[in-house]
Amino acid sequence: GTTSPAAAQSRQRESVRESERVARATWQPVRSASRDSESSANSRSRSSSESASRVRVAQHESEATLPPPRSVVERSDEISDEMSGEVVEYGSREYRDAMALDGQVIYDPMPGQLSGGTHFPGDGCGCEEVGCDGGCDGGCDGLVGCDGYCGDTSACGGSCGPEAWRPCLTLCLPQDGWASFEYLAWWQDGMRLPPLVTSNLGTGIAGTDAGVLGRASTVTRFGGDRVLEEAFEGGRLRFGVWLDRRHKLGVGAEYFSTGTLESRFQATSSGTPILGRPFFNTETGQEDSSLVAFPGLISGTVGVRADSELDGWGVHFRHLRERSEGHGGWLFCGAGDQYCDRADMMFGYRGLQLDERVLVTENSVSDDQERFDMFDRFDARNQFNGVDVGWAYERTRGYWTFDSAIRLALGNTRQTVTVDGRTTITDPNDPPAQTYTGGLLAQPSNIGTFRQDEFTVVPEINANIGFHLTDNLQLTFGYTFIYWSNVVRPGDHISRDLNPNQLPPAADPLTGASRPGFQWDTVDYWVQGMNIGGEYRW
Repeated sequence: GTTSPAAAQSRQRESVRESERVARATWQPVRSASRDSESSANSRSRSSSESASRVRVAQHESEATLPPPRSVVERSDEISDEMSGEVVEYGSREYRDAMALDGQVIYDPMPGQLSGGTHFPGDGCGCEEVGCDGGCDGGCDGLVGCDGYCGDTSACGGSCGPEAWRPCLTLCLPQDGWASFEYLAWWQDGMRLPPLVTSNLGTGIAGTDAGVLGRASTVTRFGGDRVLEEAFEGGRLRFGVWLDRRHKLGVGAEYFSTGTLESRFQATSSGTPILGRPFFNTETGQEDSSLVAFPGLISGTVGVRADSELDGWGVHFRHLRERSEGHGGWLFCGAGDQYCDRADMMFGYRGLQLDERVLVTENSVSDDQERFDMFDRFDARNQFNGVDVGWAYERTRGYWTFDSAIRLALGNTRQTVTVDGRTTITDPNDPPAQTYTGGLLAQPSNIGTFRQDEFTVVPEINANIGFHLTDNLQLTFGYTFIYWSNVVRPGDHISRDLNPNQLPPAADPLTGASRPGFQWDTVDYWVQGMNIGGEYRW
């Protein structure tokens, strides 16, 4: 029989729908690398078996800010343009347009995106980015999203590219970290010293006025002011590792030492000029002195050495609290507008130790050849141990990095003061030489070792500017200020009160007050200065 036009049209529509269902079921997301203009109309409906071309994946470019997508009309217009076998650069916008499927939106890379070691993905301040094979320790496998690096860089915790030096730490646990060394040029709060050596101007000075403070002709040769105010020279080492691939939790340690800062004085006289060691005579209630050199009576040498050394160490955990990136002006011109920053909370342990000494020596010979050799030594040690909390901030823009930290340590300072003295008298007419306890200002009444504990606060401020030589290595220049409450210093424990009856050989029994005595004198201490060095992050 004959078939009506309506029935024929119905069968035709069913055939088209069946072909469409088959095409969708077997469709593959592939596209021919070349197309000619004559077959462009038919290519829209061809089956998957006709499009078995090899797929190339466009290079992924990390974007911090995405522009609004273009409309479907604009996209379809661009896709309909035929390239007629034209070679398109891999990763270019034309290539992405060619590879885009109908209805797919491909974003353009952010203008001004940082490259290499300054790349900072939107939310990935670490190594847990899309396409990374195993995080930092595994490097990148070349998939979309790696772009040579996987996640964080020197800007926010250290780069993790496969080319970076990655030392194995003990059991090959976390391998992302940092290490820095700085040269320190610091200044400290000077130590106070009482007048320790005096002299007299002019001639014809009476013995009762020689070296005595308060006389018009007496001058102080050493002491009576602050010493140890010159610059320290030392070094500081810092290192640490990140405990997770996103650099949110890390552990670090540091150690610094200033070396030994010294202040020295020495004077020798055959009698002129006069040399004396002043003290306050508790028996007469007046100023007095012990002669080291006086014309026709005694000649000799007196020396004083004061030194100081500061050491510090600590271990802390770092926990990421905030991170961001954006555009905006900053301190350095021409470094690009994009920046990234991070802020970390710090918590851990901190230790400090301050060792200081004052040593006074005297060697003199009287006119009858009797020889006196003596010393007074005053040592002070402060040992701090406490809990350390702080906040660290870092911002990177281009090659430049700025970081700062403020910390506060709370704990205990163990204070130790040691006083010692000896006198050896050699009489050629009555050998052998005799040695006695006590010098001049160190006598049995104050000789010994004294200890006490004091609650202490130690705030610290750090600020540094860094310039990246490579993605991993940067030069740094900065400033450090440390304040330390409740310390003891040897100069504050030198008493000039003296009962002359204690001078060796001491009177037996002793008459008068037992002076000098010991009394605690606690003061505050600070140190500040410049730091110059380098930091390596891997």
